[in-house]
Amino acid sequence: MKTVTDVNTVNQLLTYSKQAEAGIHQKAIQMLLGAGNNKKQDSLSISDAARGFSKQSIAALIDKNANISNSELAYYFANYNNSSAILDAINFGENVSCGYNSDFKEYGVISFDLNGSRQVVPNYAVPKMNTSTMSGICAANNSLVLSNKSYYSWTTSSGGKYTWTVNNGRIGWAASESLLAENTNQKGTNYKWEMRKASNILSDLAQGKSVWGYLYSNEEVLSVCEKVGISPGFFSIDMGAGKHTYLLQESGKTINVDAKIKQLNDINWIEIGYKEVDTFSVYGKEYAIDSSGHINVSAEDEFTSTEIKYPSRSI
Repeated sequence: MKTVTDVNTVNQLLTYSKQAEAGIHQKAIQMLLGAGNNKKQDSLSISDAARGFSKQSIAALIDKNANISNSELAYYFANYNNSSAILDAINFGENVSCGYNSDFKEYGVISFDLNGSRQVVPNYAVPKMNTSTMSGICAANNSLVLSNKSYYSWTTSSGGKYTWTVNNGRIGWAASESLLAENTNQKGTNYKWEMRKASNILSDLAQGKSVWGYLYSNEEVLSVCEKVGISPGFFSIDMGAGKHTYLLQESGKTINVDAKIKQLNDINWIEIGYKEVDTFSVYGKEYAIDSSGHINVSAEDEFTSTEIKYPSRSI
């Protein structure tokens, strides 16, 4: 395989006509990937002869419209043989994006912010992950706990397996895969829409938000919860943004127990007509009003009911 090592030579090649430019790009990409070598290669297996060329002038191989500088490739060069570092930077980075024509996506880049600077990784060099080695997403005893900054496997209704990431309360399809997938926005059984819906519901719950009915139906919320092993009743979820407790009803409606408890604890009940020692029954556990006018409910308490009962008061 012919080796190109002179940057000027590459620049001269790229001044050819637009008609020849696509062919030149393709030839350069094939060189980097070691085309013609019958040995099986993974996504970061670049031929030895092409490595020197890649590190000197790889920016010339990326679509010139992307306006990529050598400084923006610094992280990629520094982690050239470290696929885990490249994947983590893409999947757990900030402001991750990718723009490309699906017919020429090997010429594009995935960009992200790192330590205050924009960095890029060529699309063709993004490592592939093996979802069969990853744990699935499943609750135990109605408690869903996933490690932050970690990878998991998600199985769609059609049986397809995809890599999901957990990142500070956000969970969903890994950017290193989703940004390079075929573009489609269809609903229904489309796997991308299905995963986006599940991702949004679980991320809202993991961040302590309420899942509003106008975004997703109760039936959809119930379906997603059951898919990850959560059944009707009290459940908790922790994905790197703290533990959050909810009550899932048979209808699929979710009640934010943390928010409800905060509301009950914040009210001065004496000021609105109740007396000290009046007793509330909150989810099956009794709480008396103290001298300050408050009750003190904790989400860590053991609840035996889904009801809240208020004491009678004289007005």
